[in-house]
Amino acid sequence: MAFPLVLPYQLPELQQLIYVKTNIGGYFFDAIIRSEHTTSLTITEHPVESGSSVSDHSFRNPSVLVMEIGMSDVSKSLVNGQFEGGWSRSVTAYQTLLELQEQRVPLQVLTRLKLYKNMVIETIAAPDDHTTLYGLKATITLRELIVAVVKTVKISQKPQVTDSTNKGEVQLVKPNQSVLKQLFDGK
Repeated sequence: MAFPLVLPYQLPELQQLIYVKTNIGGYFFDAIIRSEHTTSLTITEHPVESGSSVSDHSFRNPSVLVMEIGMSDVSKSLVNGQFEGGWSRSVTAYQTLLELQEQRVPLQVLTRLKLYKNMVIETIAAPDDHTTLYGLKATITLRELIVAVVKTVKISQKPQVTDSTNKGEVQLVKPNQSVLKQLFDGK
């Protein structure tokens, strides 16, 4: 059974909550058990003649956010109607996460430490055993999409219309002679 995917951050009644409570794309879970924030740089290395490497550049890698969330079937949602309509709230929450991952929708994720933009769900790990019969405990790994900005630059106002360019008249030029050569040739 497929559930309609409506991104809650677009609803006006949720705008006041979006920037004050931890959420993944406007979906509020009962518990955020743990969040792990990872940012890193790659430092380039180039070997030189002496045998050592020279580091002269670095670039930022996509941010990675690992969140462990919890859902209970016995509590009520912070947002009315969120995670309803399925067999249970925990199953509906898990299916919503799967749909977000499948659709590869870039999400905005707010945590206590940072607001992340352009995050996609890379992995969802949800163990299912006797302790999660009436709930959900899942680990979600989100990775940032770094979006490139492309700019078009016009180089010349006049386009090249021929296959060759007139280089003008080519003349033979006698090379300059050194002062010593001029002295010895002039004896």
